[in-house]
Amino acid sequence: MGSSSFAFGELLKGIRVVELTSWISGPYAGAMLAALGADVIKVEPPQGDSWRDDYGYASFVAINRNKKGIVIDLRKEEGRDVLLDLARASDVFLENMAPDTIRKFRVTYDDIKQINPRIIYGSIKGFGDGPYEDWIGTDPAAQAMSGSMMVTGYEDKPPARCLVSWIDDAAAIYMAYGVLAALMRRSLTGEGAYVEVTLFDVASEFVTNNLLNEYLLTGRLPGRYGSEYPTLVPYGAFRAKDGYIFTGARNERIWRELCRVLGLDDIVDDPRFRTNKDRVAHREELRRIIEGAMAKFTVDELAAKLRALGEVAVPVRTMDKLLSDPHLAHRGLLREVQDPEHDVPVKAARISLRTKEGYVDEVRSRAPELGEHTVEVLRDVLHYDDDKLRLLLEKDAVLANVRRR
Repeated sequence: MGSSSFAFGELLKGIRVVELTSWISGPYAGAMLAALGADVIKVEPPQGDSWRDDYGYASFVAINRNKKGIVIDLRKEEGRDVLLDLARASDVFLENMAPDTIRKFRVTYDDIKQINPRIIYGSIKGFGDGPYEDWIGTDPAAQAMSGSMMVTGYEDKPPARCLVSWIDDAAAIYMAYGVLAALMRRSLTGEGAYVEVTLFDVASEFVTNNLLNEYLLTGRLPGRYGSEYPTLVPYGAFRAKDGYIFTGARNERIWRELCRVLGLDDIVDDPRFRTNKDRVAHREELRRIIEGAMAKFTVDELAAKLRALGEVAVPVRTMDKLLSDPHLAHRGLLREVQDPEHDVPVKAARISLRTKEGYVDEVRSRAPELGEHTVEVLRDVLHYDDDKLRLLLEKDAVLANVRRR
């Protein structure tokens, strides 16, 4: 690895992050800061991050890499004192807890700012302050409230969520971006900052910039078109002889060339399909004609012909194909990490930020086991002596090396 890439991976060396988060958005933001060299300490309750459970565990091991893990019981005053000591010794405090929970434990921004005025306090919420402040906010909830869910799927089916948690992931990116900006500001002013990202804001931003203006300009709400685009036809996933291909015709030249490749020259100037506006009006009819012609070709044959025209043409694949994809292998995006609970290797994707020397981050360590680094952090970071450590452990204010059922 070149020196420039190595330097990126150490940009946040010496920056300590206390991460009081769970599920996806908060832990992923922490992972991004750790990728740039920050010392991220993941604080979990005695039962652990709920994403450790079966429904989330497969992603837990990927988005909690490069961190130390400790357990603090915030229900106990001694536990809260430990967290406050960590906040005093840290540069960044990340949380994505429910508003009433963060108030109950008295670790709001105002609470933390009182003991560390230079703290960068990053808060990820479902909705943020306002009429919905106390609503439970998740990625699917933000998809539903923003209108994204209503334009996903097919008209004859119920609205669908995107299974990839793109709002959680985007919120994590924004939070990491905000923390970096706040750290830069602090280096100039000496002041800490409060940085907030909400899932509803993120979803609404993207929906507005991508689709809402179509409604404002035309008065028509976008429908559900599956893999297709509402205002461009043909453009989507089509069935070929041995699978599906994503392709289309993004301009009139390619429309004519697509028809030639498929042996459909007779429909090029058909009044139903002559312009894109005509094709949008006869979407389903055209799809049947195109898929009938594509049935003569394999996906690979068709993709090669259409790429030669300068059009997007890629196979629609199952995700297991990523494991053997030659392009990803060449780039080195995927790395193997050890699953701490099942002792098997799994995959983690590096942060998709690359310089000429390569990706800026390395997978340096696996996700921590529950309470794996409690004693180490309290001893080495907070400089607690053995007597204080023993007392905290005896009172279950902190826990170390917790065995999960």
